[in-house]
Amino acid sequence: MTMLRHSFHGIGAVPDHPLAKDAQQRWTDLKSERSQFESDWEDIARLIRPQRGGFRSGDPAHKTTEKPLSSGPIIAQSNLSAGLYGTLTNPANRWFGLSTPDPALNDDQDMREWLDLVASRILRSFSPEVSPFYDAAIQGFSDLCAFGNFVQYDELLTEKRQFVDQTLSLAEVVWDIDGFGAVVEVVRRFALKPRAAVAMFGADALPANLVELAEKNDQSKVWFWHHVLPNSQFLPGRIGANGKAFLSVYACEMGCSLIRVRGFDEMPFDVARWDVDSGYTCGNGPGYIALASARLVNRMDEATIRAAQMAADPVKLAPDRDAWPLNGKLRPGAMIYGGVDVRGNPLIRTMDTHAGIGLTFDEKQRLNDEIKDAFNWSLMNLAGRTGMTATEVITIEEERQRLMAPFTGRTQREYLRPKISRRFSTLWRAGQIPPPPEHARGAPLQVEYLSAAARAQKSRDGAAVMQLLANIGPLAQIKPRLLDRINEDELIETLQEAHGVPAAILYSRAEADAIGRARAEQQQQMQQMAMAAEAASAAKDAAGAAQAAGLVGGEGGAM
Repeated sequence: MTMLRHSFHGIGAVPDHPLAKDAQQRWTDLKSERSQFESDWEDIARLIRPQRGGFRSGDPAHKTTEKPLSSGPIIAQSNLSAGLYGTLTNPANRWFGLSTPDPALNDDQDMREWLDLVASRILRSFSPEVSPFYDAAIQGFSDLCAFGNFVQYDELLTEKRQFVDQTLSLAEVVWDIDGFGAVVEVVRRFALKPRAAVAMFGADALPANLVELAEKNDQSKVWFWHHVLPNSQFLPGRIGANGKAFLSVYACEMGCSLIRVRGFDEMPFDVARWDVDSGYTCGNGPGYIALASARLVNRMDEATIRAAQMAADPVKLAPDRDAWPLNGKLRPGAMIYGGVDVRGNPLIRTMDTHAGIGLTFDEKQRLNDEIKDAFNWSLMNLAGRTGMTATEVITIEEERQRLMAPFTGRTQREYLRPKISRRFSTLWRAGQIPPPPEHARGAPLQVEYLSAAARAQKSRDGAAVMQLLANIGPLAQIKPRLLDRINEDELIETLQEAHGVPAAILYSRAEADAIGRARAEQQQQMQQMAMAAEAASAAKDAAGAAQAAGLVGGEGGAM
């Protein structure tokens, strides 16, 4: 690939540029490499996720118009994607937090409050007022469950103070991996109408003939490429595109023109894959597992419909056109001349179709059960279950998390972790995140995923603590030493995590110790004052008693 050695800002479209040619060539090469997946993706789109398609042409608008005959695979896929959405990115919950690898630093109250503050600001950056992240997430999980892959793009629109989070169709995106299987290069091929292209890039950046089409309000499509790859000319601290770790190239098909060259500090495309074999760029998902059964169910439904249609409107057998007109129709109350001979024998009869097709409801149900099993229906679907205890719900959540762990772990690593990390870096560069405490400067951060199952586990830990306290309460009256075994700091912090209480609610251990010392000193002062008052009262009583005794003695002597 030709190295970028100059900035191209403000010079307009550059025809026949090597970077534009490289973007187009990389699209062709990478798309050719994954052709073995795309034939199955077309069937998955047709039978399981009808919203997608157009993989062979590279144009999502050119998807197949054939409609599936069974809603079972679509419902099963939707159920799994909704379960992943609720488990991993439920907007009603605080679905992630931040920590450091140092447990002692995590226990520091100032650091705990800063981590809570940063996590809250990142979560707010995903809110609907700032970003369409949650809408894009459910689309992404649906693609992941169906095709085993999904791609999402994010970028900060500084002038609008908003984030773009967009799940892209797999038909318009290809990617490549490094030697360790990580996605490092992405090419997106997308179409714009001329006026939309001018609105996106500006007239000065586009070829002159494209701008003329926009002025004429031409409605034809023009293809563009967005190529993001590691910047071989990257120099930290340098101004311009070469100061970024990833190069971003926009090219146009008209004249193979270079439109824009910029850069990103982090890869703006997140590519998540369900299950990837070593050496492959694309993964397989539950949709691939269910595809064989979905094909059979669709074929069975076709056969059943044809059989039902044959039974409702059977084929008529006639000896010649004289007995049955070429366009003859049967309707109730109609008179058919020539339908019988002079002896009354029918010349027209219905073809015998009583043999049937041999398909049973049980056969279809078996295939539908296979499809549901491929999408973990029994674990993901709790609708319609009544009388379940809280313990049973927690058990199901834990079982779901256990079975889904290999795949949700990859989704967290390839999608959520880079998404959160990039969002933190973007907010930090924008000055939206305050610096950490002085003693924590330079400490690495890590993401903690607070899924529904993880919260259920922590809630169980809190319930176990409370049960322990309830059990040893009566025993402590006999053996007070049992209470000495309880670490009160660990106790309150365990309950705080179990119930999801913000760290700012609790004082730090040092502050609690200081409050305890002040309370002890105050109690000691009050005891000393009480003892002094008691001593003064006793002295006063003694003096009064002595005085009274003296008076009594004097009177006796006088007598």
